[in-house]
Amino acid sequence: MTTIGYPYTLPTTANVSFQEYFAPNANAQYQQPLSDATAFRGRLRTALKEHKHSDRHDFLNIQKAVEDYLPLVFGLVAGIESTELQLTNDIETTWRCTISNVALSLKLPRIKHKSIHYEAIFALLALGYTLMDRANELSFAVQRKILIAIGDVSTYVGGYGDGTSMKGSGLTLSLGNSTSNDNIGHDLGLNSTSVGSGGGTKQSVANATSRLFKKSTNMSSKAAKNSNTIGEFTDYLNDEDLTGMDHQLTTAADLYCRAAGVFEYIVQEMIPRWNEAKPVVVILTGKEPPASNKRTGAEASRPVDVQTSVVSAHIRLALAEAHACTVRKASIKAARASAIKLSTPGSGVTATTGSAVSKTSYGLLAKLTVGVKEEYERAYGLLKAVKDQNEISSEFRAHVKDGKYYYEALAQVLLGMDAYEAQQYGKAIGFLTVARATFLSIAKSSKAHTIAQSAAFEYRLANEKVTAFQKINDSVTFEKVPSAAELLGLMPSGRELLSVKRYQAPKPSFGTAAAAREGGADGGDDGVAKITYALEGAYF
Repeated sequence: MTTIGYPYTLPTTANVSFQEYFAPNANAQYQQPLSDATAFRGRLRTALKEHKHSDRHDFLNIQKAVEDYLPLVFGLVAGIESTELQLTNDIETTWRCTISNVALSLKLPRIKHKSIHYEAIFALLALGYTLMDRANELSFAVQRKILIAIGDVSTYVGGYGDGTSMKGSGLTLSLGNSTSNDNIGHDLGLNSTSVGSGGGTKQSVANATSRLFKKSTNMSSKAAKNSNTIGEFTDYLNDEDLTGMDHQLTTAADLYCRAAGVFEYIVQEMIPRWNEAKPVVVILTGKEPPASNKRTGAEASRPVDVQTSVVSAHIRLALAEAHACTVRKASIKAARASAIKLSTPGSGVTATTGSAVSKTSYGLLAKLTVGVKEEYERAYGLLKAVKDQNEISSEFRAHVKDGKYYYEALAQVLLGMDAYEAQQYGKAIGFLTVARATFLSIAKSSKAHTIAQSAAFEYRLANEKVTAFQKINDSVTFEKVPSAAELLGLMPSGRELLSVKRYQAPKPSFGTAAAAREGGADGGDDGVAKITYALEGAYF
């Protein structure tokens, strides 16, 4: 199972000086917190700008910058909501939206909005997107190891967890109009001799593989014949490599669940507070009455990035990829177990590790993958709730739409493998053939680069299995292959394992709200010490 996590573009923002929006005399005791809020926001802006203009990204630095800024933002929100802070004008900030569509421009739209809630929500979105990208980075790192292990270096060049853009990678989809089932997999360019801009050769690919992963010397000749398939890729990896991949996927799943918690907090707490916010109370200073002395318009008039249905879609996508990481972990163990079965009885591999390797059934993995597909369906339904679909980034819409078909095809592959293990070759061929057709269609037509790339890879693997199973069925078993309609009735319902990790919002760092959350126990610093930090739980 390859990774298709959506590569979120982090938002950027323009400079703001909060002191300009508050009456100096009425807020004399808060001048230092206001200055700190401006300074910490400036640090976050710098981190986001550096991320945008760098080829290698430091997501932990951005996460820390956001988390250091949020207590001050929550202090501003609480102070303005309670009128403890006296405004001379409603706070207006500008953020570069990343989910809003781009019309007749190559740049993402910079949208200015008046409300401290707009500022707080975008800061939280930056945190959620960063957690998602950190998780993607770990998932892509695992995928890169697998691709190297089976020799498909061209599939990951230019991306996959190294902080570079996934666009413009070495993958070329020269699918053409070939109708040959046996040869069409080789037309995908997945074993291209061109690796990156350097134009390496197949020999250099082999050398790179041999340097990074040493194939087990105990492999049987049967396994060695087909060593360039997903079923035996674990023979190129030692136990330390596999343990590391397991840890990376576990951490990625946790980050996805934490991101879902941040998005859920926005939907359940921040957007409702924005909707219910009273008109701001301003102090006139002899200037014109501010035009913002009115309640902000309806949610539909706001950028789609901060609308409930779109943020809710992020929750579903985060949970989907968290579940996908869980399935990927189990799939790697299943591949390991299958590879060990191919070893010669009594060999070192079987004798030393065979009893220690457990295998999750392909049937259960298929149900979990159907659950991932259903999360993508929910996300797509939420996006459809937006009145004007053209306001949503076409790339994001394409990713969500094609993602549900991609995971449905992956579930069909797993069902095919489950049927194969039960020696139901006709059923296995049927599921894999349907999945292969879906992968080919996505690889040729999808506008979502990440999914098109992964679908091309999965097409090749499905094609290999169909070819192998057909040879067995045509010469030994002669079972009838069910129709697509019959197979549709055999698709199971989805199952879920993980849930949202609730986001614990930091305590406001100043004002009455900060004092109210002290609990009256051991002084004001206790709440600050409880704020989560960027490296929490990320020990290696």
